[in-house]
Amino acid sequence: MIVGIDFGTCYSSAAIMSGLIPVTNFIKDHEGMGVPSLFMYSAEKGKELYGRDCTTAEALRHSADIIRYMKRTVREDPANLGKTVSSGGKEYTLSEVIEKYLTFLISEIKSAAIKSGEYSNTDIEMITITAPVGIAAGQMMASEYNQLLQDAVMRITGLPKENVRILQEPVAAAISYLYSEDVRTHYDGTQKILVFDLGGGTLDVSIVEHDPVTMEYRILAKEGDLNLGGNDWDAVLRERILEKTVGKWTGTEEEEARFNNSVTKAKMELTEMDEAIVLFSMAGQDRFVRINRREFEDCTAHLLERAMDVVDKARDFDEGSSVDKIVLVGGSSNMPQIRDGIISRTGFRPEDVMVYEPSKAIAKGAAVFSKMNFQTDGSAMGPRVMDMVTLTYGFDSRYHSERDAIYNMIYKGDRFGDNGMIVVDSDSSFIPLRDNQNRVSFIVYESENLRGTGFDENWYDLNSGETQNGLVVTVQVPPEFLGKARGFRMYATMSLDVNGILELTVTDPSGKKLAFGKRSVSSDSQRGDEQ
Repeated sequence: MIVGIDFGTCYSSAAIMSGLIPVTNFIKDHEGMGVPSLFMYSAEKGKELYGRDCTTAEALRHSADIIRYMKRTVREDPANLGKTVSSGGKEYTLSEVIEKYLTFLISEIKSAAIKSGEYSNTDIEMITITAPVGIAAGQMMASEYNQLLQDAVMRITGLPKENVRILQEPVAAAISYLYSEDVRTHYDGTQKILVFDLGGGTLDVSIVEHDPVTMEYRILAKEGDLNLGGNDWDAVLRERILEKTVGKWTGTEEEEARFNNSVTKAKMELTEMDEAIVLFSMAGQDRFVRINRREFEDCTAHLLERAMDVVDKARDFDEGSSVDKIVLVGGSSNMPQIRDGIISRTGFRPEDVMVYEPSKAIAKGAAVFSKMNFQTDGSAMGPRVMDMVTLTYGFDSRYHSERDAIYNMIYKGDRFGDNGMIVVDSDSSFIPLRDNQNRVSFIVYESENLRGTGFDENWYDLNSGETQNGLVVTVQVPPEFLGKARGFRMYATMSLDVNGILELTVTDPSGKKLAFGKRSVSSDSQRGDEQ
């Protein structure tokens, strides 16, 4: 089987290639949302539970034991992979929970495929699992997370590395849409798609360009809001319902879990209907409230505005040719206000803004990508994904002894080369700030600064929105320059690869390496001066 998996914040889905067509209906999915991304240890049953088993009455009685939002927790900080979480009196690391859930999901895929009777071969031969485009602002790209996914799937399936691929979610959505379009009406020209992916916990907006001749998918812009998702619409609706009835919640934990489920159900009903009724119990008393779509949209208008700001940011960054289509994916994109808001904000024709299989598109795109890359002879064929840098990287220094500044080297929007690397040498040399220094620390910062917007070439004002990213490289001043350190010159080389590994190397004028680091941390920061 050729498989694609969308490991989502709230729901996960999978697709299998049936000939040339990706299919998702082999797994029973009554809600049409996928498999809940949930895990818990049930002390009552003495075993681990996954997916819909974590939504039963017994599970809801112990809702605090349900581990949710695995992916978003990692996106907030890759270090959370090693974070300990508790469930039912047992402790796990988050990376263990993710691997256990993926083991369950892959087992479900194989079991459902066997039961369907549609597949003569139910052994997985090639699998692609999707990952976000990056990590939250202030963090590096998702190298640790991506590696965890690939290693876990290799262990679970027994497949070699070349048969387990990681694909960025917006690219998967673009592949799914463009593949279906190509099947229906073949196109020869380049297509540029804005992918709006609003899931349960996060929002990602990317612009992806596809060249059908070179089979390249180029990421031209990617923006997002890590703290905005369908759950936020649920939370606002929840508060509005309480305002209209009891004011504040005073019921039991199980009642609250059931109430929250009723709120989510009402939100989904308002996608199709003008009015929904929420029935719930609190402190043993039954209650109900009516809510209409207009009221729901009015009280969540501020969330829609946040989402539209992300769209604007992506479009502003990509100043090239106009987007051909806007494709909405992610279960929360089903809300009518999302499509209406995008049409209003962008001015696009309604026929060019489409809700495209919100809960299935990413999994289908991953399966198609697997198919394109699977070769029985082991050769690596298929499309190439041309990625871009999402943040600007530089280090602090002093500009000609006049002002504290940031010297940026790698810029947001820079493209990775064919080898998956960006390597930049500094145009300037750097010297210690004072003659009596015995070491100099290069403290790396990341920011949203764009190339050419500084006050002089690569120089930007300090304290203009940048944050330290944790990489500090310290150079010891050679003995022959002690007491006259300002006569000592240094040069910097910075590199970044598509897996998010940022390196900084400092050399002397002869090219001899003086110091090197990959996000190593130092608490002492005697800065240098540009020369």
